This record gives sequence, structure tokens and C-alpha cells, in this order.
Amino acid sequence: MPTAINKRTDSDFLKKVKATILLYHMVQSQDLILIAVSGGPDSVALLYALHHLSSHFTLKLGIAHVNHQLRAEDAEMDEQFVQSLARQMDMPFYLKKCDVRQYAMENRLSLEDAARKVRYDFFFHTMKKNSYSRIATAHHLDDNAELILMNLLRGSGKSGISGIPPVRRKIIIRPLIQISRNEILTFLSENRLPYRLDQTNLDVSFTRNRIRHRLIPELQSGYNPKIMEALNRMSSIIQPEEAWIDNIVDHETSRLIVSSSDQSIQISISGFIEKPMPLQRRIARKITQKVKGNLQKITLKHIDEILLLISKAKDNSRLHLPDNLLINISGNHACWTIRERVARPPKIDAKRSGCLAFCYTISDLDDLPKTIMIHEAGVKIQFSILSRMHVSERDQHPKNVALMDMNQIHLPLTIRNCLPGDRFTPLGMTGSQKISRFFINHKVLRKNRLGNPILLSENRIIWLAGYQIGDSMKITPKTSTILKAELFLA
Repeated sequence: MPTAINKRTDSDFLKKVKATILLYHMVQSQDLILIAVSGGPDSVALLYALHHLSSHFTLKLGIAHVNHQLRAEDAEMDEQFVQSLARQMDMPFYLKKCDVRQYAMENRLSLEDAARKVRYDFFFHTMKKNSYSRIATAHHLDDNAELILMNLLRGSGKSGISGIPPVRRKIIIRPLIQISRNEILTFLSENRLPYRLDQTNLDVSFTRNRIRHRLIPELQSGYNPKIMEALNRMSSIIQPEEAWIDNIVDHETSRLIVSSSDQSIQISISGFIEKPMPLQRRIARKITQKVKGNLQKITLKHIDEILLLISKAKDNSRLHLPDNLLINISGNHACWTIRERVARPPKIDAKRSGCLAFCYTISDLDDLPKTIMIHEAGVKIQFSILSRMHVSERDQHPKNVALMDMNQIHLPLTIRNCLPGDRFTPLGMTGSQKISRFFINHKVLRKNRLGNPILLSENRIIWLAGYQIGDSMKITPKTSTILKAELFLA
């Protein structure tokens, strides 16, 4: 594969990328940049551009690729292609494989939302674990225009039609955001750079694809040939205005907060109702986002219901919102909090199984050691971190202790009871085995089976608590950090 870029293209495409990076202060000298590369034309162009410019900005680069397992052999070929690019450019390569269709079903998400969540969770996890300072994605001018149209059709507010920010959270950077799809394809063609094509991008059952292949051509031919430029110009006007307004909202919100924690914020009702309604909406959105972590499933209707609840200020009244978000009125205070309730596991006939169903989610492994109480099973699990230098691969440890390669752990973790049909690959085996068969082989009493905790990493069973870890979690010479899990009676 070619790595050299001809001088003529260097004078247009790459200079435009360089100018965008400088305009939005995307990088600093010595930054470690994790590049999201799918193998498609956009991400391949981004990869070659940053590779070419890395010496100018003094950057170190790595490649992250997600195999969504949606396109069978094509997905595997994409993975192999991106891995070959990493070898060719002598860059670290990070891979995530996930059955996104199954993930979407289990988490009640659309396929597109599930894929996005899996990707970004992986990118941030990889960035944090490997000390990268930025994540570079290949969003470009056409992507921005398409998103603006899609949000406009949904009836979004100004933040929705402001488009894709060139820099988000000072971490995610989009060096191609001022470059069109045609410019990208020209760059690749002139330099004879190979890339992969995703045929699902032609599937007009997806809203974004219908906008790309039907709506935009119609707008270009019948209304405005430069509609893409017009939409991006509008975006460039709205974005700084939204940033300015957001700073005001942050200030006004902080003045109202009486108390706050990771999953709870309490504000003064009297101070809130003095604000004009547009500011109330933005404050309610801001607090909801802080407590919930995102605004997924939150609509204008929900925000207005919050305003109505607060305006009535009826003591002990409450409002239940998606993802266990609760708004509660107490005296002169309105409190946003996440209810202490975890995702419901599949239904089990408790009378027949002799146990209660349970499911606990661990969203982070910060502030270890930490202990999870499982009252339904009368046990607790304690997690801690060990250095590899203190553990030998041959060390023997009690059955209640699991030592797992931290590099293979992907959040969130889930602790739940065993369910019929559960399978895992026990340490030392290459194929999977039903947990029921494992229990039979190890003479575990039937009454103890369904209540036995299991630990899952992104829906993959990695530890049958008290018995065996999954083979993928084993300690190897490449292991640097170890997650220790211990099972105790409560």
C-alpha cells in the first residue's frame, strides 16, 4: 500500500486539514492521538493526513477499530484491512469486537445508537487506559450538513441544528470538518490510496441514508446547488452563539444548586421560577444531562414536564423519567437523582428455581477497592487492582478469588444470577460450554446454580464466581494490570 502523498495534493487537501487543526486548536505538541478508523474512505483519508502531518505537529498516533459484527465477512475484511494499515504505518492497533445487533436488543437501543455507544465507549476506554490525549474522528462537511437536516426534520432546537462541533469536550477532534466528501475522494484517488466500502451506507431504510441519497440531491437540483455550504455556514454561526449561551446557562445553573453529588443535584425552586422560561428549559436540560450522563430518550415534552412539576412546587410530588431518572420536590428544593434500581434481568420462575433474580451494573472501576453487596444471594464481591509484578502465572489462589487481565476488561461490568442457556469458555478451554454443564461436571447442587453470581464484561461471561474465570481473562506475559475479584459471604 502506498504511504507517500504527491506534492500537488499536499498543496490543497493537506493544507486544508492543517488549517482546520490550527483554527480550532485541535492538538498540542507531543499529543498522543487515537484515530478512529473504520476502513472507509473518510477515516482512511484522516489516517493518511494525520500520518503525513504528525511530524509537523509532533504527534504520536494510534489506531482504534470496532468490528460491529453486522456484515459477516465484510466486517472481518474491514478489520484485517485496518490492521494492515496499522502495521504498515507502525502504529499501535486497538480492536473491539461486539455483536452490536444483540447489544441493541439487550439495551433497547436503535442499531445506529447502539453502534455509536459501543464505539465511543471503546474509544474513551482505550484512550484512558493507554494515556492518549485526543480522539480523532473523520466527520466531514457533508456529515455535518446531513446531521443538521436530520435534526431539523425531527424538530430539534438550536443546539440540534448547530451541527457537529469541530472539537468536543477538548478531547474529540474532527480535522476533516471543513472538507467535503468529494474532496476526500479526490485526495484518495490522486494518491491511489485504497479503502473499504460499506454497502449499508446505500441502505435507504436508514434516515441518514435517505437524506444523503434522496433529499440532498433534490435540494441541490431544485432549490440551492450549494445547500451543503449553506447548512455548514449556518452551523458556523450557531455554534459559537450556543457556546456563549451555554456559558451563561452554566453560570445561572451553578447559582441555583444547593447540593450535588455524582448522581444527584438539588436546586432552589424560588430561584428557578424567577428565571424566564427559555432559561428554565436550558437549566433543566443542563441538570438532567449532568445527573443522567446524557440526554438520550429525553424530549422537549420531558423538559416541559419538569418545568410544570417545579412551577406547582407541591411537596413530595415527583416525576419519573427515562433511565431511572427521578425529579422530586421537597419544600423549596427540586432534586434530580438516579433511582437505586438496576436493569431488570430476564424473568425467572423464582418458585421453581428457588432463588431471586438480581442484576448489578458497574459503570466504572475508579476508586478501587470497591465492594458490591448482593443481598439476594447473601454474598458480596470485592474488586481491587494488582500490579503484574506481584503475581505469577503459576500462582495458586482460592476458588473464591479471580485474577483477570485488566487489558481484556471492557465496561460496563454486570453481576447477575445464572440463567438457563448461559455459556462461557472456562480457563484452559477453546470452545464454549453451558454453565449448566459446568455445574453438573463440578457436582454443584441444583438449588445453588441459578443464584450463583456471574460477572460479565459487555455481556460476555468472564467469571463464574467461586469457580472459574473465562479463558480470555487469563494472566499472560503481556498482562500489565490485574483486576482481582473476591467472593465472600455477606
